[in-house]
Amino acid sequence: MATPQNAGTTITTGFEPLDDTQLGRVGGGYSEQLFSAMQQAVGMGLTINSTTTGTHSANSRHYKGRAFDAIGTPGQLQGFYNWAAANTQSHELIYKNQFLKDGRRHSPIGGHNGHVHFSV
Repeated sequence: MATPQNAGTTITTGFEPLDDTQLGRVGGGYSEQLFSAMQQAVGMGLTINSTTTGTHSANSRHYKGRAFDAIGTPGQLQGFYNWAAANTQSHELIYKNQFLKDGRRHSPIGGHNGHVHFSV
């Protein structure tokens, strides 16, 4: 049987290891809260169009698998925003000129007229 050329070699990836508490929260890549919100959005007729891909701010939770963007009709988007505002504990919830961060209203930020941003 052949032995791989790099057997016994440690590969450095630049990632930090997870401790037991963090590892216990890993479930298929998305938190239960994020995945439940995604399912709700899809159930309301929205399409999840951005998770870890796309162009986002440098420190975006998208790149950490902790955010998604959903697209649909204005009525669907507003309906999901209203549902999420009332039924979740999102870190960020943004649609048009509505911005909740940790449950508190903040000044609107641009770039969210055609989608709802949800992060945990």
